[in-house]
Amino acid sequence: MSRLLKLILVFCLIAASARAAAIKEAPKGMYIFPSGFLSATNQAVISAGTAIGNANCDGVRWLLRWSDVEATPDIYTWQYLDDAVAWAAANNKKCGISINAGKDCPAWLYAAPYNAQFYTMQDTPGAIGRTIPIPGDPVFMTRWQKFITDFGTRYDSNGAVSYVIIAGIGNHDEWDIAPGPLDTAALGSTQAEVDAWKAWSKQIIDFYMSAFPNTTVMGYPVPPFDPSNAGEDPLTSMREVSDYATNTYNCHFGYAVAPLQSSTTTSNYPPANELFLHWTTNPTHGETLNPAISADDFDATLHVALYLNIRGMEIYKKDFQNAALQNFIVRSGPYAGQAGGITPRRADMLAIPAPTPCPAPADLKVTVNDSKTAVAAGAQDTYSIKVTNAGPSNVSEATVTDIFPAIFTRVTFTATQSGGASGFSATGTGNINDTVTMPARSVITYKANGKVSSTATGTLSNTATVTAASEVPDPNTANNTATDSDTIIFRADLKVTVNDGKTATVAGAKNSYTIVVTNGGPSNVSGAVINDTFPGTFTGVTYTATQTGGASGFSATGGDDIHDTVAMPAGSKITYKAIVTISASATGSVADTATVNAPGGVTDPNLVNNSATDTDAL
Repeated sequence: MSRLLKLILVFCLIAASARAAAIKEAPKGMYIFPSGFLSATNQAVISAGTAIGNANCDGVRWLLRWSDVEATPDIYTWQYLDDAVAWAAANNKKCGISINAGKDCPAWLYAAPYNAQFYTMQDTPGAIGRTIPIPGDPVFMTRWQKFITDFGTRYDSNGAVSYVIIAGIGNHDEWDIAPGPLDTAALGSTQAEVDAWKAWSKQIIDFYMSAFPNTTVMGYPVPPFDPSNAGEDPLTSMREVSDYATNTYNCHFGYAVAPLQSSTTTSNYPPANELFLHWTTNPTHGETLNPAISADDFDATLHVALYLNIRGMEIYKKDFQNAALQNFIVRSGPYAGQAGGITPRRADMLAIPAPTPCPAPADLKVTVNDSKTAVAAGAQDTYSIKVTNAGPSNVSEATVTDIFPAIFTRVTFTATQSGGASGFSATGTGNINDTVTMPARSVITYKANGKVSSTATGTLSNTATVTAASEVPDPNTANNTATDSDTIIFRADLKVTVNDGKTATVAGAKNSYTIVVTNGGPSNVSGAVINDTFPGTFTGVTYTATQTGGASGFSATGGDDIHDTVAMPAGSKITYKAIVTISASATGSVADTATVNAPGGVTDPNLVNNSATDTDAL
């Protein structure tokens, strides 16, 4: 790339970044349909020809093949397209870009280690002997999504790029995947096969819309299969996919018709009728089928485009460079075929009203995380709930909700923002339910703290959701909801103490021991085992027991050793009072030891305090 073109491309990127908050203006006026795919031998200057210098040329469409741009996995050759976009900008023109997949997928896609499933075309005109991915093949979808994402990262913010054309749905830029009868029999003869094509087509549309949030995305809806043996009427299939695009993405999606000719009507060519039905709400674009065979043919084809309300028209380079046709494009003047002169077609095209404006999209996203995968019943837990408006447009009246699960109690939260977000609750208790305003690139971060119920079991799942107002399209609704799930475990610090309030006693005397068992939590415990096997020097043992905090299962009275299996809520306590008589023959010292042990499935974080001994000298 020359130094001048590099500078122009840089300036275009900078200028585009400043206005990336809304969808760029859809294509309008007269565009060049160039000669061939961009390559080392057919670079921008040759491809567009001298027509790009025509003052009445509004832009040019650049054609490329995926196999040329990514001949080696993950290594892109953008040079020729970079040069072409900069060349258009240098001539004060807009440009459209189409990079074909279908029959122009790279060879490595079908080789190891990728091994995408493919089909060799048998009777589809223009594609016989070429290979295409089987509709819905997951390897193709993964690699094509990555390519489109990287494609959008490079060019979406460029102000010179006014539209991109969806590829990958058909075997070329139009949506006919296998219109030959034999090819339809192989790929579209059953309803399941047709459904697979429709599903992957909708996904590919989603890929483009996500990758190009600021750029008009054009589709060429045509019937995908031969009607004589398709599993579903191909027009129905086509309309389902194009309706999905327009209903989901509004005026971000544009209707384009490729084979325009002087005889095209809404009656004899259904794709033209689809475009005509949507011209008030969606961008419209057209492409002449062939170079003009005469001035009359050229004039009639432009008349068809105007009748259909096509705002942007691709005209073959040779027609743009044909001086004899210029009057039809740019100005009034005498012409034998039309008494009284002619109307300049470009002016008529530019005068077609723009489609009903639709809001620029905003990609709202939420994440939820407590930085753990397991949480103890009864423990405190803190969630970080992060809401982001990735843009490109600002949003108002977006709703943020987090209805915390019933087992997550005593919730309090705080919230902060960056980037100018407003309308959220800075502090609160209970569930989050805010209606917020979020400029593009702004973030709201909630910190929610609560206590997992001590009786909780199973899984703790917390889900947060962010939703744009109904009039704002969100290009990726999959990230509007996020859930954090933790396995609930049981952890309880069981503790026992034994004390008779003295350090020395007398043989033959009575003695009183207080044995206190505590569940320090955080979890409730069922099945804890308490033992106190009194020494043989103790006789006449009796005890009583009381509790606080809801403990149960212990023996309220007894006349022997203590062996209880108990349930102890977090914070509960069992207190035993044991009265014993020390044998008159005892010598040295006497010691009483009590223990408490957690049941299986409960982790005790401190085993040191599970046993206690009181020793007295005699």
